[in-house]
Amino acid sequence: MTCESSGCTITAVVEYASISAALSMLIASLNGVFASAIPTSNGKAAALVTTVASSHHVSTPQARTAYARAPYHKPALRYLYAVGWVGSASDLTACKATQILEPDPNVAAAQALQQSPRALALLRAAHLTVAQAAAAIAHGSTDGCP
Repeated sequence: MTCESSGCTITAVVEYASISAALSMLIASLNGVFASAIPTSNGKAAALVTTVASSHHVSTPQARTAYARAPYHKPALRYLYAVGWVGSASDLTACKATQILEPDPNVAAAQALQQSPRALALLRAAHLTVAQAAAAIAHGSTDGCP
């Protein structure tokens, strides 16, 4: 990508910041009490979403609702969607900037996941592809931005 002005640099930085926040929440949440793997049951995933939301000062009832309404059947993908949602809801300024600059969150999420060996290991253990995880995180990030 070539840029004539600083506009595309800002777009990439904001895009990366929102997705990066969601990815760091994902990794941090899985280093806690619950497990060191992406949750594969609804009970564990919902509990972990509540913990992530609370630790990032996001309404836990809204985070639980986001998890419940996630457009995925697998608890692991629902969890990734909710982490993306919490990532956007926890930083509304970056969220709004992302909407204005119209970056592609799927590409940013895939790049961020591919750059994290820990995230890749978690995805392999959960039997998820980078594309599936990136789509879920990106969709949640988009939906978490009011």
